[in-house]
Amino acid sequence: MPGIPLSNVSLRLIMGIFIYLVWQLNFIGVLQQEFGFQAALIDSGINLLLLMFSAQIILHTFRFYQPQPNQFWVILSIGAVFSVLLVIFAKLMLPLLIKNNPAYETFLNRTVNIRIGFAILTVCCMLVLSLLWNMLNREVEARERKEETQALAREAELFKLRQQLQPHFLFNSLNSISAMVVTEPGEARKMIEQLSTFLRATINRKDGELINLEEELEQIDRYLVIEKLRFGHRLQTSVNAAEECFSAKLPPLILQPVVENAIKFGLYDTIGEVTINITATCTAESLQITVSNPFDPSTSSSLKGTGFGLNAVKRRLYLLFGRQDLLTTGSEDNLFITTIHIPQVYV
Repeated sequence: MPGIPLSNVSLRLIMGIFIYLVWQLNFIGVLQQEFGFQAALIDSGINLLLLMFSAQIILHTFRFYQPQPNQFWVILSIGAVFSVLLVIFAKLMLPLLIKNNPAYETFLNRTVNIRIGFAILTVCCMLVLSLLWNMLNREVEARERKEETQALAREAELFKLRQQLQPHFLFNSLNSISAMVVTEPGEARKMIEQLSTFLRATINRKDGELINLEEELEQIDRYLVIEKLRFGHRLQTSVNAAEECFSAKLPPLILQPVVENAIKFGLYDTIGEVTINITATCTAESLQITVSNPFDPSTSSSLKGTGFGLNAVKRRLYLLFGRQDLLTTGSEDNLFITTIHIPQVYV
């Protein structure tokens, strides 16, 4: 319930205002019977103390006891009996405090039934208010627990996705290093150094933490250095990003699986040079990153665009931004194009 301060202090304040209004009504009603100011003050004062006592009992009871919904009428019945006892107590006390006033005693005896009805109404209203207040409070707490559980589940799934992606890249890199150790030991050493730098930059990254595009492109550059050591002159890259987009926010390591997918489907079915193009544009509301790679329609399966890497990226974007349309794929002039939209209104 946004906007409603569901606290014990707020409930006490509302009950206090309610009891004050009842006291004012009681005081003015007795005063108008011309029994005198003192009699009106004592009569209303006793009833005020009894209502305050009732409110304290209700507050403390529901602080430690939460009745079930099927006990609603039982609680109201107990409240009604308690109200009758309060009126009986007041009827016994008031003649002892307001002495030598036969007219007031007659008035007191004549209004017992009215006082009982009014007491039942007042106490039951406080009971219902307290019950509803506690129900709303429990609902809010349950919603907060549910949201916290969902957030933990999202974090766990994001962590699982990253744990699946990083070993995938590491496995490919280690295979390449193993192949180069004997034939090209110098290149293998460079690749190990670049791999170490790349992995160090990913340590302690949190999926909920957004980074600047400039930092993400630096990490992609480290990744591309490793891939160029693997594929040599066959892999060419072109990265174009407007300087005003460098401060745009995006999830860390969101591009690496997309670029890896482009390299895989761009180079594995060809023997010549392949250029991977990465372009970033932005507006105040969105950052758009496009990754394109050439492919041969007769031999390549890249048109499907359903590899694990792209599915994982799409899932991450959904978990972070709650939208399914942030990653799209398509083809144009023998180019497979993957486009990522990062909303800037959420960051």
